[in-house]
Amino acid sequence: MSRFKELRKNEFEKFLIHFSYPHSIKNRNNKLIGLNREGKPFTVHIKHGSSKKFPTPLVEAVARNLKVSLDEFLEWYNNEQ
Repeated sequence: MSRFKELRKNEFEKFLIHFSYPHSIKNRNNKLIGLNREGKPFTVHIKHGSSKKFPTPLVEAVARNLKVSLDEFLEWYNNEQ
């Protein structure tokens, strides 16, 4: 069964940029702030010194907030690789 994938930090940032409102992502004090496709704000808090990988449950939760389906995510992920 296909699921969301674990992402490295740079992949995660590309994921946010690709699926958020254009030019809305800002990095402020260990937080990534932006607008989803509907123009609603979201914030991802990043623990300072945490690992460089973002686990599957976090990626799935962020995708849900960005209104990204699993199929859209996998298409993007496979094209990024």
